Amino acid sequence: MKPRGEFDREALPASTKFYPAQGVTLRGRGAWRDALCPFHDDHSASLRVRIENGAFRCMSCGARGGDVLAFLRLRNGIGFVAAAKRLGAWRGS
Repeated sequence: MKPRGEFDREALPASTKFYPAQGVTLRGRGAWRDALCPFHDDHSASLRVRIENGAFRCMSCGARGGDVLAFLRLRNGIGFVAAAKRLGAWRGS
């Protein structure tokens, strides 16, 4: 059964607010920031986050995704609609 509602990408939180709220401290300046990867026991800030769209990639364990929604899904093992609702980006029921 297809869920009723619609995804609103514009309602996704800004990456500069989302990642710190997830316990991921972003370091550096510019388009890409560094952080400790929460997907493995990281000690060398191998996670890279693109501030513009929230895309992320770990240069050590290979975890990656295109936005904050993908990060939330991967980190919590939840589906698209559940993640979109949790982030306030799902309109409807």
